[in-house]
Amino acid sequence: MRRQFLSPAVACVAYSIFASIAVWAQATDASGAANTGFTPIASRVIEAIDEAKLTTLAGNTHPLARPSNDRGMADLGKYMERMVLVLKRSPVQEQALKEFNERQYDPASPDYHRWLSPEEFGAIYGPSDSDVAAITNWLQNHGFQIYEVGAGRVTIEFSGTVAQVQQAFNVEMHNYVVNGEPHFANDRDPQIPQALVPVVAGVASLHDFFPKSQHVLGEQVKRDRKTGEVTLLDSSPFAANGPQPELGYVDTSGHVRMDVTPYDFATIYNLLPLWHASTPINGKGVTIAISGLSDVKAADFNTFRSVFGLPATTLKIIHNGTDPGYDVKYGGQGENSLDVEWSGATAPGATIELVVSGSTSTSYGGQLSDSYIVNHKLAPIMSASYGSCELDLGTAGNKLYNSIFQQGATEGISIFESSGDQGSAGCTGQDGKAPYADTIGLQVNGMASSPYVTAVGGTDLNWTWWTSTGYKTYWSGTNAANRSNVLHYIPEVPWNSTCTSTVLFKVFPAYTTSEALCAAAAASASYQGLVKISAGSGGVSHCTTPTGSTSSSCSGGYPKPNWQTAAGVPADGKRDVPDVSLFASGSFPGGLPGSAFLFCLTASGSNGCDYSSNYYIQFQEVGGTSASAPAMAGIMAMIVQKQGGAWQGLANPGFYKLAAKQSPSACNTNTVASGNSCYFYDITTGSNAQVCNTGDPNCVTSKGGDKYGVLSGYSSAVGYDLTTGLGSINAANLVNGWASVTPVPTATVSPATLTFATTSKGVQTAAQVVTLKNTSTTVLTIKSISFGGTNPTSFVKTATTCGTTLPASATCTISVAFKPTAAVALSATLSVADNATGTPQVVTLKGTGK
Repeated sequence: MRRQFLSPAVACVAYSIFASIAVWAQATDASGAANTGFTPIASRVIEAIDEAKLTTLAGNTHPLARPSNDRGMADLGKYMERMVLVLKRSPVQEQALKEFNERQYDPASPDYHRWLSPEEFGAIYGPSDSDVAAITNWLQNHGFQIYEVGAGRVTIEFSGTVAQVQQAFNVEMHNYVVNGEPHFANDRDPQIPQALVPVVAGVASLHDFFPKSQHVLGEQVKRDRKTGEVTLLDSSPFAANGPQPELGYVDTSGHVRMDVTPYDFATIYNLLPLWHASTPINGKGVTIAISGLSDVKAADFNTFRSVFGLPATTLKIIHNGTDPGYDVKYGGQGENSLDVEWSGATAPGATIELVVSGSTSTSYGGQLSDSYIVNHKLAPIMSASYGSCELDLGTAGNKLYNSIFQQGATEGISIFESSGDQGSAGCTGQDGKAPYADTIGLQVNGMASSPYVTAVGGTDLNWTWWTSTGYKTYWSGTNAANRSNVLHYIPEVPWNSTCTSTVLFKVFPAYTTSEALCAAAAASASYQGLVKISAGSGGVSHCTTPTGSTSSSCSGGYPKPNWQTAAGVPADGKRDVPDVSLFASGSFPGGLPGSAFLFCLTASGSNGCDYSSNYYIQFQEVGGTSASAPAMAGIMAMIVQKQGGAWQGLANPGFYKLAAKQSPSACNTNTVASGNSCYFYDITTGSNAQVCNTGDPNCVTSKGGDKYGVLSGYSSAVGYDLTTGLGSINAANLVNGWASVTPVPTATVSPATLTFATTSKGVQTAAQVVTLKNTSTTVLTIKSISFGGTNPTSFVKTATTCGTTLPASATCTISVAFKPTAAVALSATLSVADNATGTPQVVTLKGTGK
């Protein structure tokens, strides 16, 4: 669907909307306008647009759009739909927003948990109406069609042809081939007129080197119910070797694989006490928005829930633009199936809404869905499971994602992002054919490094799977009706499914260094799959404003947020990732044992979800931080439910405050006892090091002549580390402890009902008083006082002492009179909307006219 921007009409509508918001801000100056940093927005496009005076937007050519991959000019008539122009704030707006965000998370501030609407955000912190008009007019003068100006005024989506793009931005659009895959991109950094530089950060989407889904498909397994014979459907079958787990298998060497189902996960991370509480905490009444780019099959979603003992619910799908159908080529269907299934697996009572935006020739569907969720303030929680390193995103791409996520956090949305599946090698994808290695060096996922999201990393279960009997300590030999068989918490290590994993020294004791093991695996037809990139990502933000397209051009990096303090957090002055971690392994390749997630996916003629046959079961293994991120979003849904439905915004301030309340040594994953009071389990062994090509950036090779070295990356240690962040979680303790660090206001109104004396039609009675009391220890923010119900016009607010905020333990009053509009019994409600649990507070109003 295309949307044509009509400048005069839109300008008039925008003026009326934002003028109204300006009046609102000025009317609440004592605690509203000053707190949000509102001042009348000065226009910054003050010079005439001169196409001869251009500025280059550096750092906006993809690293793979280089001459060696170039296959010539693109078709000039090729249509480029929904390109994204990224807008920017003035320095004054930027500082005001930063300060307002800090107050939103300060329980002592009147702005604590005072969330803005998208329109308020755009009116206060976006470019002026005249600036928006100047930009859109310039685009239209170059022949572009305006699809949409985002409500938060962070982006403008527009469409046009290659010829128009080349003429407007002074680039050439070329075809490229990388690893046999065709691509389409700009060949140089774009340019814009100098007059637009104060309000335009860049063009975020002039290529199709899109972010990758952060999941790793494991084996698809078929097991004969009668004989126990197991067939890995991409290899040969093998006969049962001893007792076979129903959802897992024992290979011919006696190694065991145990797969993780929803109730297994709930046992490991202590969700069951929440689900089984007298008032169940399971996400009921809370919506989780999933950022997606593909349709999913409702049958897969429903089968997953029924097979694994979860209550039935209805999946809601929202199409942002044209329905793209099922994306199989790029794994979108599998990715989004995993997202909707596992967000609902940890919060079985939550509502799951999948937003689907089709990718265009140069705009990534996941980003379009991110913008949709934020610009519609769709849900209190958002989960996204795609990644691209800071270097690849470029200056405009990093600005785009960070700006969208900052808007979302300011609106009160808790956003969860996969930290990535590339270990310490954030730029090297997982789509190469093993053996292959990193060539770029230490990098992080630019979507997860934004300080306005929670970056969720990955762990693996350390249950001595390299022995034939080690599983018995942690897994039962039989499955429950919900197909779970985990007995209790299982120690964890960082997820790392490559030849650099130190766990593999247990399997291959002849090797004592990762470099030696990688060399041997590369030479082995059976184990070449270990020489690849596959691990939970983590590291330090340092490349948000690259000046070129190589790692040596990196600059910038997000400053360390003031909430990122905990034992072990590096004193590096930069944003570190991940924040938290959960199980994410897809197990090892090459038939090696371990554990993986299970999910339901039927695509391309395969059936990775068949439990109905009397003769066999067939299941699909999967892993990646694409599983841990939505699982963590589900846990956040239980926090929101526990807090009475109050939106929480960025979760990280709460996480780090809780971490400060525990002792890492008492919560060590290897020694923690059952019944513990830990919020996070500290993971202290293992690393996210990856294999790299000798001579490439950050690659350490110890033995001369070795082709592969080790991108040393980061090791787990006591407290926070760059492999698993604060660690994994104890969900019951986390949910129940949340209020101790992130208080939610509570309020009461009294009396509950006002009954007025009978009076003649049109004659006003004496006023009666309603008292609003802040019963909490934090500031109550009052959003509105309004009449509703059947006959709201028959009641009048005559006075109030309630402002826009009410201090802790304070009271204020609202005086209400009855002025009947008819000679009958009349009723209405007085509603106080605020940021308290259970908002709005409602008083019933009754009276009779004569």
